[in-house]
Amino acid sequence: MYEIRPESIKTFITDRNVKLPRFQRKQTWEEKKNFQLCISLFKEYPVGVCILSVDESKGKIVRWLLDGRQRKNALVMMYDDPENIYNWAKRFIGFKNSDQPSEIEEKFNFKISEYIEAELDDDFEMTQLDPGEDVSEAVNDEKDDNIDANAYGLELLLEIIKVIHNKQKKNTGFTKPFDFTKYVNRLPYLEVDLTGTKLSSRRVKTFIDEYRKYCDDEYINYDDEKSFYKFLSVRCDIQDEKKTQALVHEKWKEIKERILIVEKIDTLLTNCKIGMIEVKNLSPSDSQKIFNIINSEGEKLTAVEILSAKPHWNIAVDNPSQAAVDATKELYKRIGTVQTNVVRWDLPATFLNRIGKNFILKKFTDTKTDFEKELTYGFKILSSIYVGGVKKEDIEGLSKASNLNWSSDIESLVNDFQNMFKLISSFDYFKYFKSWNTSIMELTSDAIALDFIVIAYKDWCRKGKPLGDSKAKQFQKNCFILWDKLIFEYINKQWRGSSDSKIANNILALDNEPDLFVSVKEDKWRTILEDQIFAYSAIESADISMAIMKPLLYHFYCLKSIQGPDTSYEIEMDHIIPQTLFNESTIERKGVIQDNLLNLGLLPKDENVAKSNKRLILITSQWLKDQIVKYELISETKFHEYSDVNNYQKLFDERATIFIEAYTSKRNNILNN
Repeated sequence: MYEIRPESIKTFITDRNVKLPRFQRKQTWEEKKNFQLCISLFKEYPVGVCILSVDESKGKIVRWLLDGRQRKNALVMMYDDPENIYNWAKRFIGFKNSDQPSEIEEKFNFKISEYIEAELDDDFEMTQLDPGEDVSEAVNDEKDDNIDANAYGLELLLEIIKVIHNKQKKNTGFTKPFDFTKYVNRLPYLEVDLTGTKLSSRRVKTFIDEYRKYCDDEYINYDDEKSFYKFLSVRCDIQDEKKTQALVHEKWKEIKERILIVEKIDTLLTNCKIGMIEVKNLSPSDSQKIFNIINSEGEKLTAVEILSAKPHWNIAVDNPSQAAVDATKELYKRIGTVQTNVVRWDLPATFLNRIGKNFILKKFTDTKTDFEKELTYGFKILSSIYVGGVKKEDIEGLSKASNLNWSSDIESLVNDFQNMFKLISSFDYFKYFKSWNTSIMELTSDAIALDFIVIAYKDWCRKGKPLGDSKAKQFQKNCFILWDKLIFEYINKQWRGSSDSKIANNILALDNEPDLFVSVKEDKWRTILEDQIFAYSAIESADISMAIMKPLLYHFYCLKSIQGPDTSYEIEMDHIIPQTLFNESTIERKGVIQDNLLNLGLLPKDENVAKSNKRLILITSQWLKDQIVKYELISETKFHEYSDVNNYQKLFDERATIFIEAYTSKRNNILNN
């Protein structure tokens, strides 16, 4: 199932067979955290673990990096360019360009001691070791003659910082000895940007790597300036040999020092190990569980994110539409990575974005939680349609569904959903629902919203996807019946437990449903309202809550055909008799009674005018008074009476009649027309 082993850091960061899954976020560690990793590395502390998913596709082994991208990114930057270490150190230690080497050393020693002695930052993932465990590495007896073993550790880290200091626009302490621009053309480490020509430390490091390889190939010593000059003459175009030789001789001590630093870093990364956990042939559930156990202190991975490392999900889509290409580009712009093609995983990942705004699903933000939901629910909707379920195993099976043509079916589905939304929205009840600028998901739960959207779509399909005939009207009424039923189930807490199983069961049961769905009986609504909520502020002996009352309240307004306010206004759930009055009273169960449906109303909330906890009699804004009369159905003549908490039962008795009328005769009008 999985294998745990150490691997050389250099091998890990230079392995071209390690790929990033498509979900992987961009580099997020800040410079200070990157330098903390440097400290751990140079002190030869453990540097954490990485998790790889190993898959074989068409005889080729692919290793997907499920966890450890930030760590790998920092190690790669260290290896590619020593200047990155300097930049991170400058931010962590706080030294200035004008600081002398002695000042840098003093600040370095202080900050490092302070960091090592303090508790490790909770955000920085470190492997916890058993105090009795022997983690020492066997020492290689064959030491490099040019590198003092004692040079590793914090001494080397400080040496790198001091060598690179002072950083200028055109060069640094690291690159300056390689400035032969007066006498040599085609220097490969020159870089041109808006500020002019400068010596690139990353390219100088690459130049040093090439020089070392050249010396190995030619069997010559790299610590001989003649070898360096020979390489320079082969690699570049020397215009003045004598002056160039003299300049190399003059700078050789500094050049050699920098070559040795590169080799020391290379040797350090070769000798140091990083923990590798390889998982093989696992289901998404197993992969997710293993990942979350190992990475208990870090960010969790969703099953959908883990699926992006599966071969079947990385099959390119033939001739994707321009809309699919654009949506995929936008997705990876949000993630912070770049992808060159559209693969199967991208289509469900972008599905919600492509079907557009609707009254069923909420508007997702760019927060981590919302972003993960947006991705996951696209997969769940597609798997429910093509596989018949929304569990992790169903989502995994989606990539192999034989009834799905990835090149065309998703395009048709996007179009279908847009047409279906238009048809549902043209039904009078849902016109009122949309005017309140909310969604099924916000009023109830994510699972109920998914159930509604899937059952509605499947019902529309079994009716032949009508758009304007008697079948279309029957479908619209079914959507109302479905929503009404889901509210009833929600307030009765029938959606607790495994919602995935409930959705799958509802999909299976649809085949046996009549063309016109069976609605919740009127007496059931009357009983739960009159005999439980209104009478006892409870449902099945459990106290009511604002979350339970919310969908009932919005449903009431739509049944009553009350149009929502202009969308520029926010909507607040208002306590007609304020909570503060209940809190100050001696009424039994006041904390529950104040949240009774009969004490609640929906009010538009202007930026500068809101009712909040004001008593009705204390409201001075005529605009707000008008809104209360219009939306809470209370005559202004009753404001004084309902400003007294002791009259709450009178308010409840008056409003109960209005609510029962909506949930009986008004509801029946919709069902019977």
